[in-house]
Amino acid sequence: MFNAPDCKMLIELLNGLPNPAQLYAPNGDLLMANQAFIDEFNIIDPEELVQKYNLINDPTAKAAPFYDTVLKAFSGVTTQYEDVIIPIHQVKSINNISGDSIKTLVADISTVPICEDGHIIYVVNLLFIKRRLCNRREIDAAKAYIEMHWMDKFDIEHVAGIVYLSTSYFAHIFKSYTGITPHDYYIDVKIEKIKDKLLDMNLSVDEAFASCGVDYHGHYAALFKKKTGFTPSEYRRFSTK
Repeated sequence: MFNAPDCKMLIELLNGLPNPAQLYAPNGDLLMANQAFIDEFNIIDPEELVQKYNLINDPTAKAAPFYDTVLKAFSGVTTQYEDVIIPIHQVKSINNISGDSIKTLVADISTVPICEDGHIIYVVNLLFIKRRLCNRREIDAAKAYIEMHWMDKFDIEHVAGIVYLSTSYFAHIFKSYTGITPHDYYIDVKIEKIKDKLLDMNLSVDEAFASCGVDYHGHYAALFKKKTGFTPSEYRRFSTK
């Protein structure tokens, strides 16, 4: 653990907090994480993080809507961002951090720069956990519903309601877990069904598409080629040899 003499009291304070907290250098390098953070994020070896993890350079943080707020904090402005979705499994995977975790956290985050003589010497990050999502229950339920209702017109508000989440929150967390939007997942399921129907030689290509509730002469033919690399006729020809 980082333990510079000039911030000993600060480290003791952060370690005594029940909330996850981190201490960063002005360049974004992590200097320490308190025990509450280590426990919450299931960190096996904190030394993997100290002066190796950089919040400013973290691809997960860069892709998040609160990234501009992070940069403001490291420029000397105290900031707060509410309802931040933290996909722990994704953060660990991207940054090669040991320790399994299937949790996603929803938290309010306060980031406080500590200055001396007009210069930032540390930045403190405080997490106030509001919700923990484990085992991907909502996402698995949404995926199962989409797979069962693939013939229906896609309605994200309806799917979000099925799993008792707001539309914007559902869309955000679904992409955090799967890497694609709910609509893209629906399209992928639809394309797989079309592929199955194209293998039925008793159906024409038009009929294969129609049996999946879409028109071969519409945009789904272009989507099919984009997703598979083949036109529907090419896919049928190569797959039934």
